[in-house]
Amino acid sequence: MKARLTALLSERTRLLLLSLAIATAMWHYVGSAQGPRSEPAMVASLVVRNVEVTFTGLPGDLAATAHPRAVDLEIRGPTPAVLAVRPSDVRAIAAVGDMDAGTYRVTLRVPVPPGVTSAQATPPVVLVTIARP
Repeated sequence: MKARLTALLSERTRLLLLSLAIATAMWHYVGSAQGPRSEPAMVASLVVRNVEVTFTGLPGDLAATAHPRAVDLEIRGPTPAVLAVRPSDVRAIAAVGDMDAGTYRVTLRVPVPPGVTSAQATPPVVLVTIARP
């Protein structure tokens, strides 16, 4: 009986079965290592035009003006979040708390609305004039 089994499973047949087992194991490993594929998130961009520059930290005895007075803001993020943004949700802020009367170049800060990934102002720098009223 043992001689019959040995003859049935010749060396060639054993190598064929071994290579089939290795190929199947590799196929399962590669399939599980890559994991499920997901589609890339849709990214949208929205430009809000003529957003007026606001000031933070300005003492009550000083007045400030910006040139230009209004800037364009571009926001980017997932499409649903960008579509939910209203013009009142975006602001261009010039921080002038440590400044005295004079003219300064100030980089604007643009707070990012909820769900949005980035926001930037065009132009990013404005000329701010601070004076006593």
